[in-house]
Amino acid sequence: MKSPFFASSIAVFVFIIWLTFTLRSIKKKNERAETDFWERESASNSVRRKNLDDLPYIRFPFDRLPSEESFTACGEAVPESLHALKALEGQKIVNLNGISNTDLKLQYGTANITVLSEYDANYEQLSKHIYLLAQKLDQLGRTDEALFLLEEMLPTGTDITGIYRLLADIYQRRNEPQKIAALKKQAEKLHSLTKRVILQNLDAYL
Repeated sequence: MKSPFFASSIAVFVFIIWLTFTLRSIKKKNERAETDFWERESASNSVRRKNLDDLPYIRFPFDRLPSEESFTACGEAVPESLHALKALEGQKIVNLNGISNTDLKLQYGTANITVLSEYDANYEQLSKHIYLLAQKLDQLGRTDEALFLLEEMLPTGTDITGIYRLLADIYQRRNEPQKIAALKKQAEKLHSLTKRVILQNLDAYL
């Protein structure tokens, strides 16, 4: 009959072998991933400038933004978000969230990385200030206007948590649970770090 000590020693020995094998496997995968990354990065730095006509440019209806007079006529200050949005009109806007600089350089050329970063920064500003303006409009009771702006952002692939939360809140107030369910399906298509938080927020409304 084997002693408990002997059996325990065998178990520890087996665990050490398994752990060693696992750590080596992880190390090899990390080394392979790092090698692949630097090979792709090196290749991307030699890609020539390419045409940007096929980029998925955002066509936001800036002409549907509320006017400054619609605020001042009611004694309200014009929101800074409205000024920021009007400054974006005429600018090129692209949602490049989730695409690495290496992939961008491989697809469009190293020389385009600066302008691509500007287009993406414009999108971040658009998403941020649409949310802030919609929030202000909703607070002022101009919910229909807020809803229009928020829903216009959905097809652009926005991953701003506040946009989904405010939409869900408006739908709930209007007793439209089916729209919250549809909003969740939209969020499930996201490839973003905020996806999990967005889905959790929407689940709270369902």
